[in-house]
Amino acid sequence: MPDKLKIFLSWSGPRSRAVAAALKDWIPSVLQSVDTWFSASDIYKGKSWGDEIARQLEASDIGIVCLTPENQQEP
Repeated sequence: MPDKLKIFLSWSGPRSRAVAAALKDWIPSVLQSVDTWFSASDIYKGKSWGDEIARQLEASDIGIVCLTPENQQEP
């Protein structure tokens, strides 16, 4: 059986975070062979967040950037 497709959910700001959280719950319900990664719930206490995000980006097959009017100009 092949590995699951890994999707990195990128967000910045409250509304974008809410969209990413909804996608984390919804995507696996319609695509069972997918693992989603969402920093707000998948970085565990004590982990270096920068290193963990870099590792997850490297391991991901797809990235979804959750853009909103509020975060379009953010770095």
